[in-house]
Amino acid sequence: MLNQLLLAFLAAFLLTSCHQASETEKPAAPAAPAGEWVGTGPQRLWTQTYRSAQLTDHPTLLLVLHGDAPFNRPAYQYALARQVAQANANVVAVGLLRPGYTDPAGHQSAGERGEATGDNYTPAVIDAVAAALTTLKARYQAGRVVVAGHSGGAAITADLLGRHPGLADAALLASCPCNVAAWRTHMKRQVGGPVWDLPTQSISPEQVVARIPAATRVTLLTGTADTIAPPALTKEYYGRLQRQGISAKLRELPAQGHDLFLAKDVQQEVSQLLK
Repeated sequence: MLNQLLLAFLAAFLLTSCHQASETEKPAAPAAPAGEWVGTGPQRLWTQTYRSAQLTDHPTLLLVLHGDAPFNRPAYQYALARQVAQANANVVAVGLLRPGYTDPAGHQSAGERGEATGDNYTPAVIDAVAAALTTLKARYQAGRVVVAGHSGGAAITADLLGRHPGLADAALLASCPCNVAAWRTHMKRQVGGPVWDLPTQSISPEQVVARIPAATRVTLLTGTADTIAPPALTKEYYGRLQRQGISAKLRELPAQGHDLFLAKDVQQEVSQLLK
């Protein structure tokens, strides 16, 4: 476990990491979210679902993943899902509580949370998220699937694109530590401590980028003032996507730090991917 001194140092640096339709439209549920468990056993994850006011028989499914949140119980994934559902037509937006995490209401997803040191992007975690996405896609008969992830959730999203090719049609990666080894080296320089040298089973996005289908759309957002996941990590991964022939878009947000997931720019870019 991380000792108290390391936690104090980390606290100074890690913030809240944190249609086209020819079909007949039908009314959806009002604004109140539907909270429900998806999956069973070690893949039992908590979700909160928000729907556009009008849905077709085959809406677009948006899955939202929070970051590593070392000192908080994350709920901002629910907030972004709600905002996107309210602002866009024909969307079922699902905020997912990552494996091992607990939200402010006390819901706890199954699995290993890890120490928020880049150790939680494991095959088991990625496969649990993929299983939940597969279930949700079938449940809502989604015509398209988009995944949006922040920080560690962005790394998991990128891993999902390569480990489960074709499951998602598009993805938004915000504040991504998309080279896990390089990010851990960076954080060791920032806060010190041997924990950053401990081995992990995490999959780094560049390890599976070659398996991402060329038709996948990827948008990457990074804040120019991000000292947690520096823009260079996002730019490096963007270059890898381009070399794979993947349609990728990179936006640098001036003066933005690490916790930019609820910024209007993110909502706008998600809306573009939903189309």
